[in-house]
Amino acid sequence: MAEDHLRASDAEREQLVSDLRDHAADGRLTTEELEERTGAAYAATTRGELVALRRDLPAPAAHPAAPPELVGERFSAVLASHQQGGHWLVPEHLHVRAVLGDCKLDLRQAEVPPEVTIDVKVRLGDVTIYVPADARVELTGRVILGDKKVRGQPGAAGGGPVIRVRADVVLGDVKVDVATSWERVRGALGR
Repeated sequence: MAEDHLRASDAEREQLVSDLRDHAADGRLTTEELEERTGAAYAATTRGELVALRRDLPAPAAHPAAPPELVGERFSAVLASHQQGGHWLVPEHLHVRAVLGDCKLDLRQAEVPPEVTIDVKVRLGDVTIYVPADARVELTGRVILGDKKVRGQPGAAGGGPVIRVRADVVLGDVKVDVATSWERVRGALGR
């Protein structure tokens, strides 16, 4: 069966209508043409009918990937929780504070400079930092009635950034975790 004879999905109809709106905004279609083609798109039953509605229009422009999110150099979780993940720019020096709260930083999909220093201060809280598998981790500092540890095998792949974590912990934990999969990180971040 030819592709044009396959039944169109609601998602394909909605995508075409969105593309038609973009073409109207660019001046390629008049308001009347947009209304006519939109009605025809919603009435279409096959992919061929949808293709015919855009035949005289250029292909939709690919949307560039969103730039990484710019974030500050300070993260605080005071009587609350803070999570930072996804695609973001990591500054060379971060300050993380957790007081009666939890803070989770995910550097796995972030743009990480060659060297990063993270100063962590914890009072009755927890800080977890997820690092790329190729990162070299240096975890130093003091802990009073708590824990600081590196879980996993950072730097196994080699050639990654150096991440220095300087901890000052009282009644809390600092964990640097080399997650084995993105799903594990997403689960830890509650996404």
